[in-house]
Amino acid sequence: MPPVIDLDKCTGCGTCDAHCPLDVIHYNEKKNIPVVKYPDECWHCGSCRLDCPVGAITIKFGPEMLYV
Repeated sequence: MPPVIDLDKCTGCGTCDAHCPLDVIHYNEKKNIPVVKYPDECWHCGSCRLDCPVGAITIKFGPEMLYV
């Protein structure tokens, strides 16, 4: 599953977009919010979640990913 961005917590800093190695997250400059633009391309590396200064991003792992 792709990252989930809690827009109530998000400050619009763009860190998640800057740190995503695959450009899965795109920062919409008109709305000042990040958008998960390519959810199927996410590697679930967690860099967006780890680098978010306000903890606005979560990554939910499906059952098929938990028992590798």
